[in-house]
Amino acid sequence: MATQRRFQPLPAGTHGLDPQDVRIDQARRLREAMIELIAAKGFPAVRIADLARLAHVSPPTLYSLYADKEQLFIGTYEDVARRASAAILTGRTEHHDRALRLRDAMRAFASLAGREPAAVSLLVLGAFGAGPAVLRKRRAALDALEAYIHAHRAPGVPFDDRDLTVRAVLGGIREVTATRLREGRQAELPGLAATLSAWTGCYPAQLPQGLAAPAHRPAGAGPAGEAVGPSPRAKRAGGRLPSGRSDLPREAIVKSQQERIVDATAAIVAEQGLAALTIPAIAKRANVSNQTFYSFYPSKHDAFLGAQKVGMHQALRVTGEAYGAHPGDWPSAVTAGIGALLGYLASEPAHAHLAIVDTFAASPEAIAIRQDAIDAFRSYLSPGFKRGAEASGGDVPGELAAEAVVGGIWQILHDYVAGGAADALPGVAPQLSYFALVPFIGAREAAAAARNAG
Repeated sequence: MATQRRFQPLPAGTHGLDPQDVRIDQARRLREAMIELIAAKGFPAVRIADLARLAHVSPPTLYSLYADKEQLFIGTYEDVARRASAAILTGRTEHHDRALRLRDAMRAFASLAGREPAAVSLLVLGAFGAGPAVLRKRRAALDALEAYIHAHRAPGVPFDDRDLTVRAVLGGIREVTATRLREGRQAELPGLAATLSAWTGCYPAQLPQGLAAPAHRPAGAGPAGEAVGPSPRAKRAGGRLPSGRSDLPREAIVKSQQERIVDATAAIVAEQGLAALTIPAIAKRANVSNQTFYSFYPSKHDAFLGAQKVGMHQALRVTGEAYGAHPGDWPSAVTAGIGALLGYLASEPAHAHLAIVDTFAASPEAIAIRQDAIDAFRSYLSPGFKRGAEASGGDVPGELAAEAVVGGIWQILHDYVAGGAADALPGVAPQLSYFALVPFIGAREAAAAARNAG
């Protein structure tokens, strides 16, 4: 019934309404239809016909209001961002304490998510899969929010643009929010505002010395300026088998073919976007026939999922090996795992792009694979849960802190990889290690462990 009222068209025929009011109402219904359809199936799957049908307008009317689907999305995104900003400003209080101001703003945002889960879902996730203009809007909205927070820093605390803490904290909040929206658990969000505020309060206003991210370097340079070469797996897969008959075992030939297919899939998506992914393009780049492709994957989407699984598996493997090399020293294990993860991503930029940047644009199956990986990475933080609860007086449950920390790290990885700076990720290891450890062992001990990493 509520949906019917929301999309109820104005009376047909002569109704005496101002034509401008009619157009405003039609645009509103189209924006609300966009929110609902994106929440149901994601931006790439939304069609003009679906939007027009749900909003009770004709396709020509839609095109008279918006040039195309992307422009309608931008209008919808801007409308939701304005409502979110208004909610935050309304909920903001003029506390002298910056943490209390942030707490009130987050509580207002969480309340909005509880009232309008589909709209907030669009705000935190809906831009994935859209065009560059939409992604620029999303980036601008995030930058504006960061600027607001930095403007309310404690007196005397200088601003350092190499401090990634605020961006990571916002990424953690979005991860917690988006997960509950995807799972239909939005009713939990208002009750989590105070807990998330306590988590953000774990981080001092100023980053300790020696942990800032390095200054920008050209792509292709590692943490000290050295070139970051491809991973051993990428080197192995990059070789081409001789044409014609081969004395290699059948198993080796099949393995090489499949690795080339997943690498070709990742490279095409990273270079040209998901829309450019076709089976002929994959087969040509992998130097296999279409028939060989179909012997491994029934569709290009299955190839995408296969490439995603390869990237995630390798990332988890190198992280787990480095983590396990430090038994009995959990902070060192965490820093070693993060360093190994960043090194792997730097050595596999195409797979990093597919797994981190393109996942949300692909499908619910791809998001489920990502969630499994997130859960696995989060498990490495579980030994710190008891210590974290003791440090926060029970205000920040370890499970929530770990969820937010992993989401925050993912945000930084996304920014670097999407910006073509995957090679620079190893240099961010000390700061991300500090970010991961602070809620569990405190800022002083976390800084010491991060500085000693490597």
